[in-house]
Amino acid sequence: MQFQHRVRVVTLLVFLLFCSAFGAAEPGGNGDGMRDMQCGGACHGDASINETSEAILSLSSQDTIYLDIPTTLTLTATNLETSPTRLIGLFLLTDVTGHSDTPKDAGWEILSDENGGSVNYVERTLSSGQNETTISWVVRASSLGPTSFYAAIHHGGASSSPFFGMTARSLDVSVEPVPEDLPRLAADYTPPTKRLLNTPTDLTILTEYTDTLEFEWMGDDGLVRNSLVNTSGEDSWTVSLPAALQPTTIQWRVIMEGDGPAQTSPWFTLTAEQASWEVSENAVYLQAFALLFMTAGIVIILQTRYASTNQISKYDHAPAVLESDASDVDLETTVSNSVAPLPVGGLPDGWTEQQWEWYGYDYLAGKYGGGET
Repeated sequence: MQFQHRVRVVTLLVFLLFCSAFGAAEPGGNGDGMRDMQCGGACHGDASINETSEAILSLSSQDTIYLDIPTTLTLTATNLETSPTRLIGLFLLTDVTGHSDTPKDAGWEILSDENGGSVNYVERTLSSGQNETTISWVVRASSLGPTSFYAAIHHGGASSSPFFGMTARSLDVSVEPVPEDLPRLAADYTPPTKRLLNTPTDLTILTEYTDTLEFEWMGDDGLVRNSLVNTSGEDSWTVSLPAALQPTTIQWRVIMEGDGPAQTSPWFTLTAEQASWEVSENAVYLQAFALLFMTAGIVIILQTRYASTNQISKYDHAPAVLESDASDVDLETTVSNSVAPLPVGGLPDGWTEQQWEWYGYDYLAGKYGGGET
């Protein structure tokens, strides 16, 4: 029985451990990430309880999109009604099936999002009274042909139910071959999205078919500034940005000139943040299991100790009784008091005194035809 109880305790600990790791609620949002549309329908509950959002979503892009050249997709959301937290989640999608519908699934790379990352789902907190917002993604196509883009929104409301909505129609774009002499960013160049605080940033930019490059950047104040550009090799450029003293976000772009028509890149987002500790996911799980086994061991040890101390034996108090009675009762009295009293008329027929000494009480209890008390 004790073994079965210990097994149940360990099983319960395992269940609680996994529930805490994988089933934790996220009342403050899900956080930015690469997410399918299904998450918008079910991340905070069953998709069947969703209500339809009244938000109006509209996607737009440049007229011409070239292969391997970054371009900007802009989402405008209006008529927003949210929960008291004013938090909304916005998706950029390439399908409406609910799975495998991110731009990455359709062969598009997200280089930059509005929050300084490179994911298709971003969260934004609206200010009081704000009922519209505009965000953008910088993306790059890896194959020619048409693609349909969609946008979706997920937010709370006055009721406890979640709200979900989508664009009324898709944004259909077609990727064209890039002209050979068009100045552009290198096809394998990925702009950085993060930098450290209190550290000057040397930004390296790789281009193709570019003779001159102009660098522009913009802070939270909206003012556009220029920075000096140095050539570090053929189609390689270096720009030095001043150190950020607090967590801030800047946007930057380049204007490229060469034999072909001059080109302006999209605005890329660069976020300054504190250096974070690198945490290995495997190490976290190993520590969790170590804690589990340690806790289970402590429970088993405590249960074993308390189970052994709580067992009461009928002989536990024998030494005290013998010690307390030794001075008052002699051996003969103790022996004589242990013999059952004789019934009326003396020993039963055929019984000896020795038999009565050992089995007298059984006779009186009726086991041997007696039954007298």
